[in-house]
Amino acid sequence: SAVSAAIAADNVVVALYFALLFYLAVPGEEDEGEDMDVKYDAGDGPVDPEDFSGEGSEKEAITMPSLAISMTVASSLVALGKILTKALFPAGMSALPLISILTVAGATIFPKFFQSMRTTGTAIGVIFMQMFFAASGAAGSIKLVLEQAPSLFLFSALQVSIHFISLITIGRFMLGLKPKELYLASNANVGGPTTAAAMAQAKEWKRSVLPALMIGILGYASATPIALALGQVLLKLPIIKIPGM
Repeated sequence: SAVSAAIAADNVVVALYFALLFYLAVPGEEDEGEDMDVKYDAGDGPVDPEDFSGEGSEKEAITMPSLAISMTVASSLVALGKILTKALFPAGMSALPLISILTVAGATIFPKFFQSMRTTGTAIGVIFMQMFFAASGAAGSIKLVLEQAPSLFLFSALQVSIHFISLITIGRFMLGLKPKELYLASNANVGGPTTAAAMAQAKEWKRSVLPALMIGILGYASATPIALALGQVLLKLPIIKIPGM
């Protein structure tokens, strides 16, 4: 179907683009000591997703109650987001933007409560992130793209190319931002919070894991409603047929 072909085209282009970002990005945090006026407290930042020991604080240990609380909070936020979306917005509107807004609002209003779930939440998040990557890879059929939607592949590739050229031109040469920041921002823009946080962790940019995650969530909460609204406008525009095509 057209939807399957579009998803496959998007996944193939995004996978290739992520490979480029990972190739360009240099691992390590050798420059983290520069321009740091505020001391970094490891207790306030993200935890290592490969360390589930919960050492140093009994509250951060992964237990059955902590698993139950984390899953309950996450499920409640998703359910509440879907209910409010159905009640407040037209039919067909995605619940993802409102779920993201509720999650950010909850973490902002009740920081201590959400921080108490960070170790368990990270462990659960890693599992679902791996499932997300596997599902994305399974849907990225190059054969399906070339057979049913070569134009969608080219369109998606053009979008990402313009994005990357604008990113380097404006961010690097005009604003003088660090390559690491640009690559993470690009990853969050193209892939979302899960892939951006995964890239930061893989490249050992541990202080950038949480910012990458939050900027991706900010993108979901702000850009997704704009894109969905724009899509409804574009669908109402007349289609101009070019003679001979």
